[in-house]
Amino acid sequence: MTETNKKIIDMIKQKKSIEEISKEANLSYKQLYNRISDIQRNGYITKRRYDTNGTLYYTFGNDDCYHSDNSFELYNEKTTVKFLVISDLHMGNISSDEETLYAIYNYCCKNDIHVIINCGDILDGTFSNTECFIPPEEQIEYLIKKYPFDKSIFTLYTPGDHDISLYAKNNISMDIALNKRRHDICAISPYVKLHNDVIMFNNNQIMVSHKAPVFEENNIQNIKLHLVGHNHTSKTLLGINDSKNVTPRIMVPPLCRNHCKGEINIPRAIELTLYLDNKYHFKYVLKKDLLVLNSKVLNTGETIINYGNDKLNALNLENTNNYIDDNETIVNKTFKDSEEKEIGELSNEQKQKLNDFFGNIGTSKKLDNMIKKSIKRKQKRK
Repeated sequence: MTETNKKIIDMIKQKKSIEEISKEANLSYKQLYNRISDIQRNGYITKRRYDTNGTLYYTFGNDDCYHSDNSFELYNEKTTVKFLVISDLHMGNISSDEETLYAIYNYCCKNDIHVIINCGDILDGTFSNTECFIPPEEQIEYLIKKYPFDKSIFTLYTPGDHDISLYAKNNISMDIALNKRRHDICAISPYVKLHNDVIMFNNNQIMVSHKAPVFEENNIQNIKLHLVGHNHTSKTLLGINDSKNVTPRIMVPPLCRNHCKGEINIPRAIELTLYLDNKYHFKYVLKKDLLVLNSKVLNTGETIINYGNDKLNALNLENTNNYIDDNETIVNKTFKDSEEKEIGELSNEQKQKLNDFFGNIGTSKKLDNMIKKSIKRKQKRK
């Protein structure tokens, strides 16, 4: 074993972070990960520990293992925690948008966000070969090279059906490849199948699913929040409950321009700020709906989910029909393909913000044409 590797082992035992080890050993993160792989091949069992402040540690043996069954332990010492939630990137498809992903990373850097939760379909897989500019067998390598990197930002993901199709049809595991080469992108649980994953911190549990499951009373206990992708839509539902518990479910919109039922999506994401009391119980969650256009991130609306008084409710909003329609008009009504329709369903403030971004375009048809031209330019560059 080399002297450098011995020093790395000593620093891991001293509970130094990856950033500290990288600086002291004068190694890049990629070089350090390769060294840790060498250490593992020499018989050392290493585990990773992720903190909500963006710090990654390695440990030896069974201490601080971040995986347990289908749950992921995320360490946290703060009473205010921010997450950025995305879904359905479909990287490799012609309507994916890596520039938007980079804009989201820049947004995280500027707003002190260190954890991105991805609700699945990072890759397009084998479902739509005619629309793939990256063949399915090359998509994982494309992801490893093209997905943004920041030393203080982690992506925690649950697999989607498109991701799993690579394993089902081509026997290619995204989880295994990322575990070896991108330690900043981590599966919430290391199984190649659709399931309900759980992120745990301070005894709180956030469930992350690609497809929404059917709840039973005994499996929603202690779940504070449920994040679901797949549907290419954005909603906050407050009515998933039993006699004692209420679990709000957030349908996470796509961060791509995938056509869905004949519509063109504008890439969107969600920012969550979790406010906890001194015992780390949920007080309330501030949810921001983000829209990404021309590499800019726009806040198009906010919802506050209140956990106080043993009764879940949404502050400052009428909770009719047990769900809140989070800016659905932006994609499903206002910008539907070929509709000559002014921006009419949004507030005056939102209309002004959108007009500032779109250059007072006015109609959805013009916006759709602009998006289509952008996709064609991207295809030519590929």
